[in-house]
Amino acid sequence: MIDFEKGYSLEEYFAKGYEEERDRQRRACERAVYSEAFEEAVKKVKEPVRLAAFAEIYCPDTVVVMPFVKRMADLNPLVRLAVFERDPYMKEMETLTGTARIPTLLFFDGEMNLMAKYVELPDGLKDKMKDADPAEKSTMSLDYRRGKYNSLIQEQLASALSLFH
Repeated sequence: MIDFEKGYSLEEYFAKGYEEERDRQRRACERAVYSEAFEEAVKKVKEPVRLAAFAEIYCPDTVVVMPFVKRMADLNPLVRLAVFERDPYMKEMETLTGTARIPTLLFFDGEMNLMAKYVELPDGLKDKMKDADPAEKSTMSLDYRRGKYNSLIQEQLASALSLFH
């Protein structure tokens, strides 16, 4: 079981790493554009969401997702966020998701039932990558890190939050 008391705050997450890593994360947050549908889904949450974010500031895929995690926590106090490093929780992550990839976002209800998950990349992008050759996958990964698939991230997170309306 994941003990939310052992997680750290978003501010503590943003303070980790080298200055270059912190700057990259700050820039990602400043550049993020949030869809109206995403923000509405966050605001409509009426039940407590315990959001466990397994994240490392050095990971480029984590940098892409964290602005949306921050926005959820900023917009609705019912989204209770705790950030965890991957390594101490690899077994728990594998048990809950089948893998220990970052970023992983786990959405629990108030009774700690796992309601939804986001693992490494948005599911829509994973679907696109299934039949792609290695060069296409590489291009898609770069495009993801440049924000091209942010809409897929927001759609998946909004879908997860809809379970808490």
